[in-house]
Amino acid sequence: MTPLLRLCRPWYTMPMSGAYLLTVVYAEGGNMAGRWTGALVSTAALGLVLAGAYVLNDVFDLAADRVNAPERPLPSGRIGRRPAAAWGVGLVAAGLALSPVAGANFAAALSLVTAGLVAYDVYSKRLGAWKQPVVAGLFASIYPMAAAEAGWPEGPRAATLIVFPVWLFLTSMGYEILKDLRDLPGDPPPGPRPAPLQRNPAAWRRTSSILIVAGSLLLILPAFLGCRWPYIAIASLAMTAAWLSPVLPVRRAINVVYAECMLVGVAALVDVVAMG
Repeated sequence: MTPLLRLCRPWYTMPMSGAYLLTVVYAEGGNMAGRWTGALVSTAALGLVLAGAYVLNDVFDLAADRVNAPERPLPSGRIGRRPAAAWGVGLVAAGLALSPVAGANFAAALSLVTAGLVAYDVYSKRLGAWKQPVVAGLFASIYPMAAAEAGWPEGPRAATLIVFPVWLFLTSMGYEILKDLRDLPGDPPPGPRPAPLQRNPAAWRRTSSILIVAGSLLLILPAFLGCRWPYIAIASLAMTAAWLSPVLPVRRAINVVYAECMLVGVAALVDVVAMG
């Protein structure tokens, strides 16, 4: 993978963009006739913005990444900070420029989310206990963006769009805590006012486990809100992954929760494709 592509973190940007597109399909009740252009254009615009935001995150976190992730393109020296920053700004600008093609509502929503992403990139190390809920909110923002593109949800699975954002918020918050626990060695050293996670990592690990397991329990509800047996079969695997994560080391738990999120996306996709 080339350094420029790796900076975009396609293992995050592609699934998140795909989850957004699937949410649009759910919101449209599966009736996408004449609506694919806006859905695909908005997905591409979102993907560009997310990719650019991840690039800028690495630009601002270079000092910490020299300790936590020295193999990444920036700390390893495979690409310079200025070219990386230009690449990130260019991707974000391209996404924002493309977004009006999908409609004014989506463009406005994406602009707000972009402002939040860039602000997070700049201030993430200074957010303290707010860091994890901010990240979770940014992840869950794919749902209001999908509503901005598709309009008020309709169809047999519309009610699930109340459940999935809450699940994603809780799970993303737990996942972000795990990542921050992993990255403690490279974070700024504790001073007179160390970050809450630095003061008591064990308590934050317990909090992460509670959030992830609690979120996974919500995955039962879509079975009563329009999703059928394909969803139930695959979502059960996702729930199992969530329940395993608390007993695993932090790095393995991160991978397992990532797998949970992927399985939920597959479950929702297979359900709508197989059952219509």
